[in-house]
Amino acid sequence: MTQKWKSATAAFAVTTMLLGTGAQAFAASPEMILKNAENPSKEQVKLPARAVEIVAALEKLEPALKALTLREVVISDYDENQVDLYISHPDDTEMSAYLLFDRQSGELLGYEASPFIWEENEKVTDEAIVQKAEKAVQELFGEKKREMTDAPQLSKTVYDEEELFIYPNVYFPILLNGLEIDETRFGIDVDMDSGGHLLGLSFQPLDLTGIQVADPKKAVAKEEIQKQIFTPERLRYGYYVWEGTDGKPGIEYTMRTSPVFDALTGKQIEMEWGAGEGDGKLHTSDIKDISLKPQGKPFIAKDATDQQILENLFEVDAKKLYTTYRKDEQQGEITYDWSNPIDFNRASIMVNKVTGDIGGYVNLAHIENLSVPLTKEQSLQKAITFIEPHAKKAEWQVEMYEESKKEDKKSVEQYGFLFFEKQNGIPLMEYSYGVVIDPNKGQVVEFVASVPAEDRKYPVLKPSVTAQQAAEIVSKQVPVRLTYIWPRSGEKNAPILVYKLDTSKGWPTVDAVNGSFKWGEYED
Repeated sequence: MTQKWKSATAAFAVTTMLLGTGAQAFAASPEMILKNAENPSKEQVKLPARAVEIVAALEKLEPALKALTLREVVISDYDENQVDLYISHPDDTEMSAYLLFDRQSGELLGYEASPFIWEENEKVTDEAIVQKAEKAVQELFGEKKREMTDAPQLSKTVYDEEELFIYPNVYFPILLNGLEIDETRFGIDVDMDSGGHLLGLSFQPLDLTGIQVADPKKAVAKEEIQKQIFTPERLRYGYYVWEGTDGKPGIEYTMRTSPVFDALTGKQIEMEWGAGEGDGKLHTSDIKDISLKPQGKPFIAKDATDQQILENLFEVDAKKLYTTYRKDEQQGEITYDWSNPIDFNRASIMVNKVTGDIGGYVNLAHIENLSVPLTKEQSLQKAITFIEPHAKKAEWQVEMYEESKKEDKKSVEQYGFLFFEKQNGIPLMEYSYGVVIDPNKGQVVEFVASVPAEDRKYPVLKPSVTAQQAAEIVSKQVPVRLTYIWPRSGEKNAPILVYKLDTSKGWPTVDAVNGSFKWGEYED
């Protein structure tokens, strides 16, 4: 929602600029628009009849738009086959809206309106929101496009802790062979305010001309995928503190990641990973208990300059490697960025002043590879050396991952290490350090640390559930669904038929003490 709101703001600025250059003002009625469009000047074009009908229908849905009497129709700067309609209030240009139409058919392509047109303290029920969105889609986009989409899905974006600013979104997804395309927005989006007023409408068509799509009827049996997903190796075990539990820690099993499987081959699809992911499956040989010599030094010293922050963490010469520097602070998060466009070196450090989380990475493009790459054990020691000065406790558990080069699966490109502080012999999921090592350069290239401001005491509990039992419990509670995903890389240009976990209710967890299942905080 944030991105759409910003784009709407940009449109309003353009509207204000255009209306400030002497553009002719139009009356609010669609008849007046047509009358002016019959004799278009150089600055004006004819608004198609269907577009005029849509404007009239929109004004019935949102009568406040009739007061926006400054109106201008122009050919779109981005496509000459489209026309823009800019409207605003004669006394307040912040009260403005923008509509985009197909120049030939007059069909609506998009609409954005300023939230300042309506009172911000209005609130209606979720049911009313969905009903309004349904009516808007049918009347403004038409029955044909509505029939292409599935049932509406309501979500909300909250911009204030006291929920003073709530912006609902109703999404009508396009189905492909009866299935939704996951993690995409093909279909119709309706953005609204808490009062149920229309702030945005957009239609994203699905064009699969010349593309062969996998048939769901050819998918392997779901049971075959379930056997691969629900195994002990895919569970993480440790102390957790979930919201709604009054801050009381518990010992739980939780899924490491939500794996994705090719529905035609039954094989897991490789996804991008970080220090805490891998393929979501970890064997006992990749888990190790270690002892550190804790020094408890902060990652960032109180008196450190911005340059010293980078140099102290990554042991690099900031002045020598980087020519530009930028610091930005928004909503309690500080971002430091260094770069050198000549040799593509870049470094970034992010600090959350509220949560205590800190993360950073460096890309040292100019550094030559070692004659002999570091082994996994050598990379682990490099990671330990990096975090040991900052550790507060001695006992830790480390999980080890590796990422191979796509062109050479035998050559490791990165090693990832995820460190968890231990208490009562059990890892704490709140206190973790993730370190990524480039074994070819022998350097720490990325790290992330979750460091809560206050230490917490964890009770001694007696787990009675094994990892195998926990996996079986999860298998009975978490659905595996067949869906399509659109690849993020440019290697394939067709949606892929896959099996995925349905984690829409939250993140699957099992209490290690009593075996109860619940949907926890979403971590995927």
